[in-house]
Amino acid sequence: MDEVVFQRFVDGDDAAFTFIYNKYVDLLLQYGRSLGFEKEVLKDAIQDVFVKLYLNRRSLSEVRNLKYYLFRSLKNNLLDMLKVSVDTCSIDDYQYKFTIKWNILNELIAEEDKKEIEGKLNKLLSSLTGRQREIIYLRFIHELEYEEIASLMHMTIQSSRKAVSRAIGKMRKLKVAFLFIIICLW
Repeated sequence: MDEVVFQRFVDGDDAAFTFIYNKYVDLLLQYGRSLGFEKEVLKDAIQDVFVKLYLNRRSLSEVRNLKYYLFRSLKNNLLDMLKVSVDTCSIDDYQYKFTIKWNILNELIAEEDKKEIEGKLNKLLSSLTGRQREIIYLRFIHELEYEEIASLMHMTIQSSRKAVSRAIGKMRKLKVAFLFIIICLW
Protein backbone atom coordinates (compact mmCIF):
# COMPACT_ATOMS: atom_id res chain seq x y z
CA MET A 1 0.00 0.00 0.00
CA ASP A 2 2.83 2.41 0.87
CA GLU A 3 4.38 1.90 -2.55
CA VAL A 4 1.15 2.84 -4.35
CA VAL A 5 0.52 5.91 -2.19
CA PHE A 6 4.14 6.98 -2.46
CA GLN A 7 4.07 6.65 -6.24
CA ARG A 8 0.89 8.75 -6.35
CA PHE A 9 2.69 11.37 -4.25
CA VAL A 10 5.75 11.33 -6.55
CA ASP A 11 3.37 11.79 -9.48
CA GLY A 12 1.97 14.95 -7.87
CA ASP A 13 -1.02 13.81 -5.79
CA ASP A 14 -1.23 16.14 -2.77
CA ALA A 15 -3.82 13.91 -1.07
CA ALA A 16 -1.21 11.13 -1.07
CA PHE A 17 1.24 13.49 0.66
CA THR A 18 -1.38 14.22 3.34
CA PHE A 19 -1.90 10.49 3.82
CA ILE A 20 1.85 9.90 4.16
CA TYR A 21 2.19 12.76 6.63
CA ASN A 22 -0.70 11.54 8.79
CA LYS A 23 0.55 7.97 8.75
CA TYR A 24 4.16 8.72 9.71
CA VAL A 25 4.27 11.93 11.73
CA ASP A 26 3.57 10.19 15.06
CA LEU A 27 6.02 7.37 14.31
CA LEU A 28 8.73 9.91 13.54
CA LEU A 29 7.94 11.79 16.74
CA GLN A 30 8.18 8.56 18.78
CA TYR A 31 11.46 7.63 17.11
CA GLY A 32 12.93 11.08 17.72
CA ARG A 33 11.81 11.04 21.36
CA SER A 34 13.44 7.63 21.71
CA LEU A 35 16.67 9.17 20.48
CA GLY A 36 16.46 11.63 23.38
CA PHE A 37 15.40 14.81 21.57
CA GLU A 38 12.89 17.29 22.96
CA LYS A 39 9.43 17.50 21.43
CA GLU A 40 9.83 21.06 20.12
CA VAL A 41 13.14 20.24 18.41
CA LEU A 42 11.51 17.18 16.90
CA LYS A 43 8.56 19.14 15.57
CA ASP A 44 10.95 21.42 13.68
CA ALA A 45 13.03 18.51 12.41
CA ILE A 46 9.97 16.54 11.29
CA GLN A 47 8.56 19.59 9.56
CA ASP A 48 11.87 19.96 7.71
CA VAL A 49 11.73 16.30 6.66
CA PHE A 50 8.25 16.67 5.19
CA VAL A 51 9.04 19.99 3.52
CA LYS A 52 12.09 18.46 1.83
CA LEU A 53 10.05 15.40 0.91
CA TYR A 54 7.41 17.58 -0.72
CA LEU A 55 9.87 19.83 -2.52
CA ASN A 56 11.98 16.93 -3.81
CA ARG A 57 9.16 14.55 -4.72
CA ARG A 58 10.09 14.32 -8.40
CA SER A 59 13.59 13.04 -7.58
CA LEU A 60 12.47 10.35 -5.10
CA SER A 61 11.44 7.61 -7.50
CA GLU A 62 14.35 5.43 -6.29
CA VAL A 63 12.98 5.23 -2.72
CA ARG A 64 12.02 1.60 -1.99
CA ASN A 65 11.02 1.75 1.68
CA LEU A 66 9.25 4.95 2.69
CA LYS A 67 9.41 4.30 6.44
CA TYR A 68 13.15 3.73 6.29
CA TYR A 69 13.63 6.82 4.11
CA LEU A 70 11.69 8.99 6.60
CA PHE A 71 13.52 7.54 9.63
CA ARG A 72 16.89 8.11 7.93
CA SER A 73 15.92 11.64 6.91
CA LEU A 74 14.80 12.51 10.43
CA LYS A 75 17.91 11.04 12.07
CA ASN A 76 20.22 12.82 9.59
CA ASN A 77 18.34 16.06 10.15
CA LEU A 78 18.60 15.69 13.94
CA LEU A 79 22.31 14.89 13.74
CA ASP A 80 22.84 17.94 11.52
CA MET A 81 20.98 20.07 14.08
CA LEU A 82 23.08 18.54 16.86
CA LYS A 83 26.31 19.27 14.98
CA VAL A 84 25.32 22.91 14.64
CA SER A 85 24.42 23.22 18.32
CA VAL A 86 27.56 21.52 19.66
CA ASP A 87 30.67 23.66 19.30
CA THR A 88 33.22 21.88 21.43
CA CYS A 89 32.59 18.14 21.26
CA SER A 90 32.45 15.66 18.44
CA ILE A 91 29.16 14.20 17.27
CA ASP A 92 30.68 10.81 18.11
CA ASP A 93 30.75 11.89 21.76
CA TYR A 94 26.96 12.20 21.80
CA GLN A 95 25.70 9.53 24.17
CA TYR A 96 22.74 7.55 22.91
CA LYS A 97 19.72 7.86 25.17
CA PHE A 98 17.46 5.69 23.06
CA THR A 99 14.39 4.54 24.99
CA ILE A 100 11.36 2.52 23.99
CA LYS A 101 7.85 2.91 25.39
CA TRP A 102 5.80 -0.23 25.10
CA ASN A 103 2.25 1.01 24.47
CA ILE A 104 1.40 -2.20 22.61
CA LEU A 105 1.43 -4.11 25.89
CA ASN A 106 -1.97 -2.61 26.68
CA GLU A 107 -3.46 -4.67 23.88
CA LEU A 108 -1.49 -7.87 24.40
CA ILE A 109 -1.76 -8.67 28.10
CA ALA A 110 -4.13 -8.27 31.02
CA GLU A 111 -3.71 -5.16 33.17
CA GLU A 112 -2.56 -7.08 36.27
CA ASP A 113 0.31 -8.70 34.34
CA LYS A 114 1.30 -5.51 32.58
CA LYS A 115 3.26 -3.90 35.40
CA GLU A 116 5.27 -7.03 36.11
CA ILE A 117 6.19 -7.56 32.46
CA GLU A 118 6.91 -3.86 31.91
CA GLY A 119 9.28 -3.93 34.88
CA LYS A 120 11.11 -6.96 33.51
CA LEU A 121 11.18 -5.48 30.01
CA ASN A 122 12.56 -2.16 31.28
CA LYS A 123 15.22 -4.03 33.27
CA LEU A 124 16.11 -6.03 30.18
CA LEU A 125 16.29 -2.97 27.93
CA SER A 126 18.27 -0.98 30.48
CA SER A 127 20.97 -3.64 30.29
CA LEU A 128 21.46 -2.83 26.60
CA THR A 129 23.41 0.13 25.29
CA GLY A 130 21.53 2.96 23.60
CA ARG A 131 22.68 1.76 20.18
CA GLN A 132 21.54 -1.79 20.95
CA ARG A 133 18.12 -0.52 22.05
CA GLU A 134 17.84 1.51 18.86
CA ILE A 135 18.85 -1.46 16.69
CA ILE A 136 16.31 -3.74 18.42
CA TYR A 137 13.65 -1.04 17.96
CA LEU A 138 14.40 -0.62 14.26
CA ARG A 139 14.68 -4.35 13.53
CA PHE A 140 11.79 -5.79 15.53
CA ILE A 141 9.37 -2.92 16.01
CA HIS A 142 9.68 -1.29 12.59
CA GLU A 143 10.93 -4.40 10.75
CA LEU A 144 13.69 -2.60 8.87
CA GLU A 145 16.14 -4.73 6.90
CA TYR A 146 19.76 -5.06 8.03
CA GLU A 147 20.89 -2.94 5.07
CA GLU A 148 18.54 -0.14 6.13
CA ILE A 149 19.63 -0.36 9.76
CA ALA A 150 23.27 -0.26 8.67
CA SER A 151 22.69 2.87 6.64
CA LEU A 152 20.63 4.54 9.34
CA MET A 153 23.14 3.70 12.07
CA HIS A 154 26.23 4.49 9.92
CA MET A 155 27.68 0.99 10.10
CA THR A 156 28.30 -1.91 7.77
CA ILE A 157 25.62 -4.52 7.08
CA GLN A 158 27.74 -7.12 8.83
CA SER A 159 28.06 -4.84 11.86
CA SER A 160 24.28 -4.34 11.98
CA ARG A 161 23.75 -8.11 11.94
CA LYS A 162 26.36 -8.55 14.67
CA ALA A 163 24.83 -5.79 16.77
CA VAL A 164 21.37 -7.37 16.58
CA SER A 165 22.87 -10.75 17.42
CA ARG A 166 24.81 -9.36 20.38
CA ALA A 167 21.75 -7.55 21.73
CA ILE A 168 19.69 -10.72 21.47
CA GLY A 169 22.50 -12.70 23.10
CA LYS A 170 22.68 -10.21 25.94
CA MET A 171 18.92 -10.48 26.47
CA ARG A 172 19.09 -14.27 26.47
CA LYS A 173 21.85 -14.21 29.08
CA LEU A 174 19.50 -12.36 31.39
CA LYS A 175 17.17 -15.39 31.27
CA VAL A 176 14.16 -13.45 30.11
CA ALA A 177 13.70 -15.12 26.74
CA PHE A 178 9.93 -14.86 26.96
CA LEU A 179 10.24 -11.08 26.72
CA PHE A 180 12.28 -11.52 23.56
CA ILE A 181 9.41 -13.53 22.11
CA ILE A 182 7.02 -10.67 22.90
CA ILE A 183 9.38 -8.25 21.13
CA CYS A 184 9.56 -10.48 18.05
CA LEU A 185 5.78 -10.78 17.89
CA TRP A 186 5.38 -7.03 17.53
